[in-house]
Amino acid sequence: MVTAADRRIHLVRHLPTAGTPPGWLDRDGLAAWFGSEGLRGIAAGAEPSAALVAAVAASDRVLVSPLARARATADAALARVAPAARPPVTVDPDLVEIPLPVLPVPRLRLPLDAWDAAARVAWLAGYAGGVESRPEALARGRRVAGRLAALALDRAGTVAVVAHGFTNILLARELRRLGWDGPRLPDHGNGAVTTYRSGMPT
Repeated sequence: MVTAADRRIHLVRHLPTAGTPPGWLDRDGLAAWFGSEGLRGIAAGAEPSAALVAAVAASDRVLVSPLARARATADAALARVAPAARPPVTVDPDLVEIPLPVLPVPRLRLPLDAWDAAARVAWLAGYAGGVESRPEALARGRRVAGRLAALALDRAGTVAVVAHGFTNILLARELRRLGWDGPRLPDHGNGAVTTYRSGMPT
């Protein structure tokens, strides 16, 4: 018999994204990269780990971000599960990555990682630049975490969530607020799996 304490939610970050922006980028180049990133699948040769395949195979339901790299990650893991044992998959629009604003500095050129760091700091400080704001993202995280917890506790048992780095950070935070046991921060590695267990008594 599956008890409440047996219920689990696996947060999975997608495998490495296909493509690398060339050299340093200015604001327009960064905007173009952000515009194409959602359409990019996973890098050639990227393979799901045994832990990722096992987490997906052991799940009763898989929820996936609609972005191409997350869907390709889920597909790669599911392809290694026997067809009869594959759990149902649902694409959930609320699992998209928390977007980064393009900073209004037209003459600055930086590597992508530096732009990402600067944009995330600015976003955390309250600059949204036309994308989803921090309060909006936090509200989405609460909404999705509540839905995941209810799904795992009421119906599914174990849920695998294939999404994105910062999205998973917010989901982890909200799951812990709801009493689920797991790390404060999920593993940020590409293809990594971080598991949260229901803290409800049996």
